[in-house]
Amino acid sequence: MTSSRASASNPYHHGDLKNTLILAAAELIEERGSIDFTMSEAARRAGVSSGAPYRHFKDKEDLLARVAELGFIGLHSAINHAIEPHPRGSIDRIISSGHAYMRYVTQKAAFYDLMWGEVLVDTLENAELTTLGAFNELVDLVDDWVKAEQLTTEPRELAVKLMAMGHGLVSLQMTKRLNRLAPNLCIFQCLTDSAYTFLQGIKDEQARHRG
Repeated sequence: MTSSRASASNPYHHGDLKNTLILAAAELIEERGSIDFTMSEAARRAGVSSGAPYRHFKDKEDLLARVAELGFIGLHSAINHAIEPHPRGSIDRIISSGHAYMRYVTQKAAFYDLMWGEVLVDTLENAELTTLGAFNELVDLVDDWVKAEQLTTEPRELAVKLMAMGHGLVSLQMTKRLNRLAPNLCIFQCLTDSAYTFLQGIKDEQARHRG
C-alpha cells in the first residue's frame, strides 16, 4: 500500500521508481548533511514499500552510486555553463571551470564525500560520470590551451596540478581550516592568481627555451 504522495505521482506504476528513489535519497542526504539514512527511509520518502527499492538497486551502496552520478551530472552542467563565455584555449576558460567546481561543491557540501571520498571508489570506478570524467573535462580544457599556445607540456600532468589547487582550496574551506590559516582569503581569487601565475610561468619558461 503506497502513500498519498506516491498515488498522486504514481512513480512506481509509471516505471519511474528508480529515478524517484534516487531523488528521494538525494533529498535525505541534503537535509541531513550525510549519507546516514536507510533504504526504508528512501522508500518511505518515495511513497513505496520498504522492499520496492530492491527491484532497482542491489543495496544502499548501489543507490548512493546513482546519487553520486546525479551530482556529477550537475557538476558537468555547471562547468559547461561557466566556460561558455570564454574563448576556447584561453586561461580564463580553465579558471572559470575551477570556479564552477568550487562553487558547486561548496553549495552541495552534503554530497562532497559521496562524490570525492573513498566510499564509492570501487563502485564508481567504471562509471562515466565520476571523478575521472570530471577530471578528463579539465584535461580537455588544458589541452586546448597547450595547443593554442603551441607548448610541449603534457596536458594531463598540468590538469592534475590545477585540480590539486582547486580541490585543496575547497577542502580547506569546507573543513573550516582556512579561517584559521588565512581568515580573509577568497578561494576564488586565490585560484585565479595561482592558476595564472602557474600557467604563465610554464609559457614563459618554454619561450625562454625556444629563444
